[in-house]
Amino acid sequence: MAERKWFKGPAALAIDDWFSSGSVPTNLNQARGYLASGASYQDIVQQLAQAGRTRAEFVHPDPRSRLRGPQFERVTRQGYLTAIGLAFLHDPPVPITTFWMTGAGNNEFEMHVTDEAEQVSVTLFVPDVEGGDREGPEAWVVTLDDSGEAQTSQTSGPPGREPPSATGEAAS
Repeated sequence: MAERKWFKGPAALAIDDWFSSGSVPTNLNQARGYLASGASYQDIVQQLAQAGRTRAEFVHPDPRSRLRGPQFERVTRQGYLTAIGLAFLHDPPVPITTFWMTGAGNNEFEMHVTDEAEQVSVTLFVPDVEGGDREGPEAWVVTLDDSGEAQTSQTSGPPGREPPSATGEAAS
């Protein structure tokens, strides 16, 4: 089983930026239209390119990846449609933030959708894939070791960083 990691990769960052930049209501309406059309994600990426709204991160380079196919598309499509519905319950509508989780023990894709004060969060639980991304933002996990001491380990972001709790430096 893959190691449990909660993280954002380049695709999640691009999706977050797409939902939050410019007019949030326009972005939500456009996304709802693309997703509700039933078009495959490959077709949606082509439609986004024609509309000048695509990003390189939307095009997955590996055809063998678990992050594609009918199960992935059905779960994420319904998950984002649910998130869009929740986002529109706010006045004004709020953006959607995406996270990925691996190693949680699920055998199928799951998407958890959470309504928050300033955003709607979605977490895609991905089965059987090692998570973390060295190109994504820093993420850390705090667990207890065998002696009961708290241990902080990096799960994504630039390698070789000290845990932020150990640096003692103030933000500049």
